[in-house]
Amino acid sequence: MKQLDKLHLVTEGMSAWLIEHLWNRLATKGGFEFSHIVHPSYARASWAEDQIPENIHFLREYYDTQMPPADRLFLASLEREGVPTIHNMIMSDRHVSKLPYGDALGYATFLARRLSDLFLEAKPSVIIGGFDGLHGSMALAVARKMGIPWYALLFSVIPSGRAALCASLSPASVVVFDELRETTLRGEAERHLSTFETRALHAPAYIPPKLDSPTVLLKQVPSQMRALRRVLLRRKLRNFLKYTDYANSYSVSAQFKEAFRLRKNMWRLRGCSLIETPIEGRYAFFGLHTQPESSIDVLAHFYSNQLRVIELMARSLPPTHTLLVKLHKSDGANYSREQLANLARFPGVELVSPYADSFELIRGADLVFTIQGTIGLEAALLGKPLILFGDSPVKIFPSASSIGKAIDLPELVRGKLAEIPPDRSQIVEAFACFLAPYYSASLNEWSIPPSDAEIDGYVKLFSALENHVREGCEVGCNSVNASNPQPV
Repeated sequence: MKQLDKLHLVTEGMSAWLIEHLWNRLATKGGFEFSHIVHPSYARASWAEDQIPENIHFLREYYDTQMPPADRLFLASLEREGVPTIHNMIMSDRHVSKLPYGDALGYATFLARRLSDLFLEAKPSVIIGGFDGLHGSMALAVARKMGIPWYALLFSVIPSGRAALCASLSPASVVVFDELRETTLRGEAERHLSTFETRALHAPAYIPPKLDSPTVLLKQVPSQMRALRRVLLRRKLRNFLKYTDYANSYSVSAQFKEAFRLRKNMWRLRGCSLIETPIEGRYAFFGLHTQPESSIDVLAHFYSNQLRVIELMARSLPPTHTLLVKLHKSDGANYSREQLANLARFPGVELVSPYADSFELIRGADLVFTIQGTIGLEAALLGKPLILFGDSPVKIFPSASSIGKAIDLPELVRGKLAEIPPDRSQIVEAFACFLAPYYSASLNEWSIPPSDAEIDGYVKLFSALENHVREGCEVGCNSVNASNPQPV
């Protein structure tokens, strides 16, 4: 097939803010051609008609869009290697998973058909999707069946402010566009590792207020009143929003119940006996993920039941070691006292305060477990024996091992506990390889627009993507159908 004259990049699931502040600026500065299929929480009626450019498309045209009956055979036809099953797509969606099963299948059917129609209409060379929501997983499934390349942005945490592109819903599918880049990054990897070891470099994290101080509660009143006003304005759209928004975003009673639950849990957390510092004895360490969250519910969906993961670890550790399970610093209020007791009911398990120092706990551990996320990278950078449950790019580090079969976990644990730590040079080499797919960009935090310098970084990343796709078209890779996609 001849080389494409100009690539047409179509984003799926983006907000109006991102289109304005990221994608339009990227198109202007880099000379890219973009179209956008906006997030399903938008309907055409939610945009002023005279402000809708031709390159903006909607999954739902009207607020009263009716969902079709579930087409189970059609949905099953989308399942293939590298694509989550339909059931995993549903269970990984924080909103659709709460709906009756029939409603969820009807919405999935609607999304698949509508995405197929829009892909045929827009004729994308590449789809730029995301990890969140049923719509994101479905866009990947439809793109795969139609032979259209699909990518999603993945953001770094150590160091922060970098972005890469994944080719599937696994962070381990991150794409290296320049094979020689790894060798040029070794000096940089050495510097970042040194600053990490001295704690001058760390992963950004949101730590919410403890909600147990009258002063904090009073400070939250204005924002809560604004939220209540939004709820009252959106109540009439509950049938439209139920697929994409939390119930308490359009229900006053649900909002009050959720606020009461969080405050009750945080208040009762003060009375729980939680570990604050590393213990004297030998221990393994595991940090809970906040849920719902794409890093576990999408990127490691078969291990999203964290209670089951804790049980696997507890059953596999020898009695010489305690398993310290740390509550997530952003999620402490989500656990009731009863849930905490359930987490700690397995032999040798003790719970750690969400405000404890994870770095010190990792440094004192004989073994670290992780599903996905930052703790795995921190442990690998410190050379700690590490067992990964999810398919993570951290697996390239010398101290990291993937779980394999659950029945073999005790043997793997014994081997890791006896393992000789890697040389620092090996860690630096792995870190340079880990950083190779990433380009300077912005934080994955969209409260402020990216700077011009950050947009320049995105231009470099997407220029590398264009070259990658063009080369693929020349040799007949999976992008050969991009300019003439076939209907699902």
